[in-house]
Amino acid sequence: TEGTTMERFIIGTQLAQAAGVRHALERARTRWPKSTGALYYKLNDNCSAASWATVDWYGVPKISHYLIQDSFAPLAAVVLFPKAGTYGEPLQVPVFLLDDADVLNDSAWEVIVRAFGANLELIQEKRFPGNGTISSVLRLGEFALTAAQTQTAPLLVVTDVMQAGTLMKRNYYFTNFEPVKDCLFNLPKTILSIQIGENQVNVRNEGSLPAVGVNISCPGHLDTFIAEDNYFWLDPGETMKVAVSTTDRIEVRAWNSPAR
Repeated sequence: TEGTTMERFIIGTQLAQAAGVRHALERARTRWPKSTGALYYKLNDNCSAASWATVDWYGVPKISHYLIQDSFAPLAAVVLFPKAGTYGEPLQVPVFLLDDADVLNDSAWEVIVRAFGANLELIQEKRFPGNGTISSVLRLGEFALTAAQTQTAPLLVVTDVMQAGTLMKRNYYFTNFEPVKDCLFNLPKTILSIQIGENQVNVRNEGSLPAVGVNISCPGHLDTFIAEDNYFWLDPGETMKVAVSTTDRIEVRAWNSPAR
């Protein structure tokens, strides 16, 4: 970010942390059995400070906490990028499916990889179908973009793991964020709605464009509030159910949608 406000500066540092850690963790997971485990520095802090902790000293999860949580998910599809920015360069990246708990055993599955540009337009889509167990790690193939297709800031890549037509797990990546500062926060807008249940919120994207970085918060109680997932991606018309520790004074927003 340009860091024009302290809030934006903090968000930028937390996103940089997430990008730096998650890619290393995902690369380690794809190297099984040469890599048999991965930990990161660090989960929490022993005093109040600006640090590498993903949960601060007061108990507030940072953005990186949730994105790294996705990197550790037993079932996930991950893309290994050579670097954080490939603006105007051809891009060819490997796609891996991870299934540590053998959830996909005895069933048909499909991994869908999509790339979106700065206007949240779909640039490219590729599907990788399969069936049955994968023995923890499977390299599915390559996802490629031309130099013209990567000439966008940001470049967003989404991976969906589908089982019998049901979305089982989604990851998304933000790259090419350096050429245009604050580009992640200047995406075209969408509208979110929220329905509150008992320790659960249903977040829906009411717009015609994806919602990026959707997050649920509880202002004034961030040190005690816990959400099952956060900073996620919602396609147009999609709803996600999220378990939360409390629904009192809940707010939901995205990088391209105001607070509701």
